[in-house]
Amino acid sequence: MIAKFFTGSNDMGIPNHVTFECCTEKIDIKDIEEVEAALGVRFPKDFVECMLENHEGCPVPCVFDYGDVEGKVFNTFYSLSSKVGSYYILTAFEDIKDYVPDGLIPIGYDAGGGNICFDYSNGKHAEPIIVFVDHECMLTEKDLTKEELEEKSLEEWQREGITPIASTFTEFLSKLYE
Repeated sequence: MIAKFFTGSNDMGIPNHVTFECCTEKIDIKDIEEVEAALGVRFPKDFVECMLENHEGCPVPCVFDYGDVEGKVFNTFYSLSSKVGSYYILTAFEDIKDYVPDGLIPIGYDAGGGNICFDYSNGKHAEPIIVFVDHECMLTEKDLTKEELEEKSLEEWQREGITPIASTFTEFLSKLYE
């Protein structure tokens, strides 16, 4: 496994301590634009530049914290191409979309099955924050009783399993440690 260093612009604050292993073959901007069009979003520039160089890579270091949880292990980013990679981001989105509030787009996953997502809840054209979605807390309306739905909306219940990690993609990478 050869680590690939992210050679993106330091002006954007991409941390130099992060490398990527197990990257698939490179994709081009058209692959990413197809995903953006299908999801109706625009990905942050730092994420796009990183994925163009390190498609479906595993970051090293790979440990992150969120909320009161320490030592979560990030596994890998989803593929941004239907032609390259093993787990396509649009498939991941289809798998979780009924279990999370509108505006959450999975970009990767941890070693335990949780999702790292962009949260576009401030609007599909706003800069998204990075959140962790605990797969054990994902639910649909069918999982709740009538009384529970009277107490809180489905989105409020779903948001209970979502914890902010970082305000930008670059900040998320900077928080990775060994």
